[in-house]
Amino acid sequence: MLLVQAGASGTHPRSETSPGSRPSCTTTFRVAFVADVAGLRSSVDAAGWRGVDQAVGTLACAHADLALPARPSEYRRTLQAYAGHDLVIAGSFLLTDAVVEIARANPATHFVLVDPIVTPPDVKNLAVLTFRSDQAAFLAGALAAIVTRTGVVAGVYGPDGPMDRANRLGFEQGARYVRPGVRVLGAYQPAGSAPYADPDWGAGQARAFVREHADVIFGAGGTTGQGALLAAAQSGVACINEDLVASSDPSCVIATSVKFVERGVRMAVAGAIAGPWQGGVQSLDIGQGAVGLSLRNDPLLTSDVAQRVLTIADLLAAGSISVSP
Repeated sequence: MLLVQAGASGTHPRSETSPGSRPSCTTTFRVAFVADVAGLRSSVDAAGWRGVDQAVGTLACAHADLALPARPSEYRRTLQAYAGHDLVIAGSFLLTDAVVEIARANPATHFVLVDPIVTPPDVKNLAVLTFRSDQAAFLAGALAAIVTRTGVVAGVYGPDGPMDRANRLGFEQGARYVRPGVRVLGAYQPAGSAPYADPDWGAGQARAFVREHADVIFGAGGTTGQGALLAAAQSGVACINEDLVASSDPSCVIATSVKFVERGVRMAVAGAIAGPWQGGVQSLDIGQGAVGLSLRNDPLLTSDVAQRVLTIADLLAAGSISVSP
């Protein structure tokens, strides 16, 4: 593989502690990481907690707590329970409403929200980590255009919103950057079905694209995209998946667009400790090592193909290529 580049109970949440604190410290920087109900079974939460642990592990006077709420109704209570810490991290978009409310109620505490689907209102003591998924999708589109034999590639996305528009924009621009005449198909999950959780629709849409001669399918949007990948595998075409969609790994996958949540959270913790505090949206990009494309070991991906993708990644990082609306 080549890399191109949470249950509370009772009145107090259950927590685990990293070994970062030192008894000799006169003051200790305290960090709390609050996961969603999936806890560390969620790859996003697990990556975020690793980032926290890595950041505090390099310091003599830092300490981190991991809180695992048992149900969504405990999100606000759990965040509030750690409001006396120096930094509180909401590790999932599922905590968006809760962390905005608790940050407003505790203006002296700094909060971080990791990778929300919808950007929340501006709160001075809340930093929002977003990842340039459009850049990772650009690389996915570039790869698709390089390896397609039919000249037709396609993307299956979640609902028509900011995150999925960014993925579609990046994929389509990346494909056309490499091969201007490529035909790029795409569809958003329609309203009325379960957002990011309609694999049957995703599968049906992928099969429809294959009938239009698409031979590379980009599947994004949770289990909706996962359904598209499974249909691509059954249809015998190549596919590119989006990081953090689901645990299964269809045989068609030749690459994965990746958000390096661990690195983003590590940078956020280090920045909060070093100061001064910076709230608001912080968009992390390929130049910071926050997004990229992971290439699989596949006969389609020759050394020449890998080198072309690496070159495009370098141009994105340098700002020589931009993904624009």
